[in-house]
Amino acid sequence: MKRDIRSYMYRVAIVLIVVSLVPALLSSAYNTNLFMKQTIRLVDARNGTELTRTGTLMERMLQQIMDFASKTAGDARFANLQTATEQWKAWLELNKLLYASPYVTEYMLYNGADRSLLISNYGIERNPERSAIPWIASQTPQIPLYQYEIKTGYSKPSKQMASIVQKLPGLQKEPNYIIFHVDLDKMYTSFLSELNADAELYNYYLTDATGTVVYHRDKSLIGTTLPDQMGNTNIQVDRIELQTFDWALVREVHTQLLYKEVSALKNKVLAVLFTVIGVMSVFILFGARELYKPFRSVVARMTENEEQLRRSLLGRFIRGETPVCPDLVRRWPEMSPNLVVAIMTPKHSLEGKKAGKAAASQIQHIQQRLTASAAFRLELFKERSGDDVVLFQLEHEDMNRFMTELLLTLEPAELESVIISVGGIHSLEDVHTSYIEALYAYNIGRIYTGDSPVYCFNKLPMDYEVPMKAAAIEELELAIRQQNERSFTEALNALFSEQQTVVEYNLNFYQTVSLLLRMFGQHSLSFLNELNQLITDKGIMNVTAVKQFLFAKFYSFRDYAEETKDYAGRIHDYIAAHYTENFSLDEMAEHLGISKQHLITVCKKRYNRTPIEYLNEIRIEEAKRLLADTRTKIADIGTRSGFNSNSYFAKVFKQYTGITASEYRELLFTRNTEKKPQLAES
Repeated sequence: MKRDIRSYMYRVAIVLIVVSLVPALLSSAYNTNLFMKQTIRLVDARNGTELTRTGTLMERMLQQIMDFASKTAGDARFANLQTATEQWKAWLELNKLLYASPYVTEYMLYNGADRSLLISNYGIERNPERSAIPWIASQTPQIPLYQYEIKTGYSKPSKQMASIVQKLPGLQKEPNYIIFHVDLDKMYTSFLSELNADAELYNYYLTDATGTVVYHRDKSLIGTTLPDQMGNTNIQVDRIELQTFDWALVREVHTQLLYKEVSALKNKVLAVLFTVIGVMSVFILFGARELYKPFRSVVARMTENEEQLRRSLLGRFIRGETPVCPDLVRRWPEMSPNLVVAIMTPKHSLEGKKAGKAAASQIQHIQQRLTASAAFRLELFKERSGDDVVLFQLEHEDMNRFMTELLLTLEPAELESVIISVGGIHSLEDVHTSYIEALYAYNIGRIYTGDSPVYCFNKLPMDYEVPMKAAAIEELELAIRQQNERSFTEALNALFSEQQTVVEYNLNFYQTVSLLLRMFGQHSLSFLNELNQLITDKGIMNVTAVKQFLFAKFYSFRDYAEETKDYAGRIHDYIAAHYTENFSLDEMAEHLGISKQHLITVCKKRYNRTPIEYLNEIRIEEAKRLLADTRTKIADIGTRSGFNSNSYFAKVFKQYTGITASEYRELLFTRNTEKKPQLAES
């Protein structure tokens, strides 16, 4: 024994050591991955800094060119060229400008009067269409005064240019234009050529506002629009705006090649680490399996005890021995919202021990058949009295369908050996109600001899023959509603006199109970519970006990009637205070402290309409007042009256008044107009 314990402890120690190594390896893998990511992040940061620095320098250079162009355009010597001498002097001045900026390599002056073109280091061109910028005559009139326009696509042999065209002020009818040619090749050499040294990794180029390439190391791409690389995970695209020329400096980085070696190293390290972790995990799994063996029996017993506790708690919940609690309801999240409780009571057709054994065997056979049926999901419980309680979980809310499936599942011989009492369909929170209803169905069903061994709360055997209603039943109902104690006592004595037959007595008892159930409404559950206790303790043939019980219910109904009257006033106050809000019947019932069904019952009894109808009536009255007293738009009136939909407001308004809201307002306007002349005449 000691050797087994020592061996077990050694195995535990080995497993714990291996388990402790796994976090260290995972931490190493995490740190390796973090280091690689940090390395990539630093490279990205350096690239981003280089892009920003280059873009800033280029922006500054372009701004200097633009400032120089604006200053030159303000020179009056270029504005008015009316004589050949003035043109000659302007050409000399253009040649002097060649040394002002290293990136502006050529100047042109377009004379709008004679459509000639002065070109630095060249002379005069009388026909601009034969020049390198044939568009100058057709497009320059579109440029506003003191404004400039950037033109691309002009090229000289082995050079790519960008033209700055600016309109000059002057006294002559046709204005002059000065053109500055910026050498893009020189700009590329100064700023971008070194950045594009590693052509496989980096690609820097210029685009205009439309995305057209202004300059690219591949001259064949200039003037084209490159495909969007944003969806390409291998290409990282960044850009910085050059606002002076409305251009953009674009950088494309081939990240797959850039981080190829880093990614390969990271993958190798992670592969080794995860392989080791995988091997250790397998070892831990097998070790834990061996270590878990002593606990399996303990876990099995705990699971069995947990199931027994769950079933015991559910049984107490059904019988009402445990109060309703949200924590208890959450214990059964898989439970269907449609539950039915049935009580199976064996018929003792044999005597003594033989009868008990036969009944138990038959009940067990019925339980097996119900459990095996695909039509039901059920839980079985044993009562202290020996009866069996069955909790059915339904996928629907149709009681007739359930009863049909139940009768089809059981054989006729099985039905003859047992009495099945069925309650109504309820949720888990109200499953105790179904249990009470099943008890009531059993107690009431026994007083009537019928062919069916199944008693259903919704339709008891005596309901199928519809016996003649005793006159005293109507007198009893009238006495309860009028709270006439004397008439109530006389009606009870007439219904339960000693001269009546057993059949008459039983039917009168059933009709009286049905009347009280209908009149008590939401309080019928406590009434059923007390009635079941009375039948169990004293039986229904004890006339004195029955009369005393029913007479006590007379006073209970008086309190209930007063309570209902009080709730009617509170319903009106709540609706009057909240009719402009969007609230539900559940919220209203919770505020009043009553159930939703009781709320509907009280409202129907007091106001002869449902709560929704009563609410709509108040809202329509408010809408009619607003239509008559204000000039508010009809759509806003619906909202201010509490309707959250204009179509629903229109529908309800016409339903209550017979006309639309606009017709109602027009009718009021017509009536007021007809009254004014009558007042004037009087």
